[in-house]
Amino acid sequence: MMRRCAFILSMITVWLAAAMVPAQAGRVVADLSESNVSITSSFHGTDLLLFGAIDGRDTDDIIVVISGPPTDIAQRRKAYVAGIWINAETNIWKNAPSLYQILATRPLAQITNMETLAQLEIGADNLQLDLAPDTAKATVQKPDAQAFVASMARNMSATGLWPSELGHVSLTDGALFRASVALPANVVSGTYDVRILHFRDGVVLSQNETNIYIKKGGLSAMIYNFAHDHSLLYGLFAVAFAVAAGWLAAAAFRRG
Repeated sequence: MMRRCAFILSMITVWLAAAMVPAQAGRVVADLSESNVSITSSFHGTDLLLFGAIDGRDTDDIIVVISGPPTDIAQRRKAYVAGIWINAETNIWKNAPSLYQILATRPLAQITNMETLAQLEIGADNLQLDLAPDTAKATVQKPDAQAFVASMARNMSATGLWPSELGHVSLTDGALFRASVALPANVVSGTYDVRILHFRDGVVLSQNETNIYIKKGGLSAMIYNFAHDHSLLYGLFAVAFAVAAGWLAAAAFRRG
């Protein structure tokens, strides 16, 4: 009941804030039902509600882009050599988003043109990916990120981290909007950027940004922090635990 009341108050606050903005500004005001997500041993993904308001029209559009913490993604090209498949080439792309989702009121091609989407870096095809220096030296010719992004997007989509389907944003009376943000179970800890863009006739009128903070919690967080803060002790404990487990297993089989 308390969470429901807090959510209703947040919606009222967002609507009032948007109503106070001058009509010509077209400003976006947005918030999340929950900004802090804790990953525990029972975490199987969660859905967050993104809501907000604009001073717009019924024909306006909203695009939401969610980017996870940057990470390195290894992409391997296999080749059939001497009757077996081997990794012929490995490309490591730097600072790729660990999660990438797009939500919109309509298909992107109906909201604006490809040039605008490229300038705003909206869509997997428009991500600016850098090749790792060591990889660039190892290859005869530096591969083009755009030539590999389609297969990379398919691989990441299979993991649920780069969904290929466009999420839906509901816009009511050109004022209030809402969308469901689905976080899969395999998300990583870190800060997630949520970018909300307000479009009219293919042009961006305004945008706003908010964040989702995901961190480990419970016993898994204690183990994770201990392993990183005291790596030597964690390694010794892991070895001791493995030896003890093996000894107990051997003793149990001997009795049997």
